Amino acid sequence: MFEKAWSARDRYRRDVAAFSTWLYRIAQNVSIDYLRSRRVHAPLEAALDVVVDRTPEDDEARRSDLARLAKLTAALPDRERELIALRYGAGLSNRAIAPLAGMSESNVGTILHRTVQTLRWRW
Repeated sequence: MFEKAWSARDRYRRDVAAFSTWLYRIAQNVSIDYLRSRRVHAPLEAALDVVVDRTPEDDEARRSDLARLAKLTAALPDRERELIALRYGAGLSNRAIAPLAGMSESNVGTILHRTVQTLRWRW
C-alpha cells in the first residue's frame, strides 16, 4: 500500500482532500483489489447444477397478478384500502389496526373479511 502511495505522491492534491483521506482511499482500493484477486470463479458449466425455484414465466405471472391486484384495490373505498394496507402491507394484526382506524377489533376483522371476499369475487 505504501508503495502505491509513494508512486502516486505527485498526484495528491491538497485542495481536493486531506492527506489522510487520500491515503485512506489508496488503502481501501488496495484492499478491494486484494479481495477481488482471491475470489474463486466457478466454471460456466457449474451454472447447469444451480437449482432455480422460479422461471421468467413465473416472474411475469407474478408481476401480472400484482398489477391486477393493484387495479382491484385501487377501486376499493379509502377505508377498505387503508385496512388492507395495514393488514397485509404493514403486517399488523386486527388488534393493532383497531385503534389506528378508530374501530373495534371485531369491526376491523369483519370489514377485512368482506373486502377480501369482494376482491376474490372480482378476481
